[in-house]
Amino acid sequence: MAYLLAVLVMFAGLKVAGQQPGITVMSYNIHHGADKDERNTLDSIGCFILGTKAQLVGLQEVDSVCSRSGQIDQMKRLAAITGMHFAFVRHFAYQGGAYGQGILSRYPIKKVENIRLSLLKPDSLRQSLALIVVEVDIPAIGRVLFANAHFALDAATRLKQAKEVLQYLKKRKLPAIFMGDLNATPEQPEIQLLLSQLTVASGLDQPSFPTEAPLKTIDYIFFNSRLKGKPVQSEVPAVLHSDHLPVLTTIQF
Repeated sequence: MAYLLAVLVMFAGLKVAGQQPGITVMSYNIHHGADKDERNTLDSIGCFILGTKAQLVGLQEVDSVCSRSGQIDQMKRLAAITGMHFAFVRHFAYQGGAYGQGILSRYPIKKVENIRLSLLKPDSLRQSLALIVVEVDIPAIGRVLFANAHFALDAATRLKQAKEVLQYLKKRKLPAIFMGDLNATPEQPEIQLLLSQLTVASGLDQPSFPTEAPLKTIDYIFFNSRLKGKPVQSEVPAVLHSDHLPVLTTIQF
């Protein structure tokens, strides 16, 4: 009975506009579970994610037992609130724990990879950055890659990182969703490169930073041609739990 209910819930989550199968995905830079004034908002973030009914969520700026965020395993806490499966990979060790990227999924996670993205200006703390990639099986679609990145601040490095992401997705030869805080606006070369090979599912005219009076579109959701989908709805909810706004998109198949 429990298994049957789980299957029914999963398929219910696949129904979107027009009763066609689809999924709702989110990209959210959670600023180590704090708002712009450094007030702890981790539980509020979890409740918000739960309320959206998103099936796949990519999170940037996640702490794992770091002193600045109360030594909490943030992905474990968010998974407990949302009832979702989770994965975490580190960019680097930080404050007694790790700082990195997380993924929440309504579907069981089959595989987790920490793909290293280059930094042209590494330092004693940062030698490279993480591209977290998981594999999930989505009903009516099959095995899908779900990848999440947080690109660097300098333009030359971001362009190299965009090339590395595209090379990786091409090599894997699977339907893929790629998202993240890419620290670049739509007209910049690194985003134009991604747009030349991927379909953007989030709005290019929907700014997500800063939270109050947002001016910059720097958080994105893309998918490749193997996914055979189309975006049918995209929004940037005005929630002030971080220094970024979340990006939420429904992809229909």
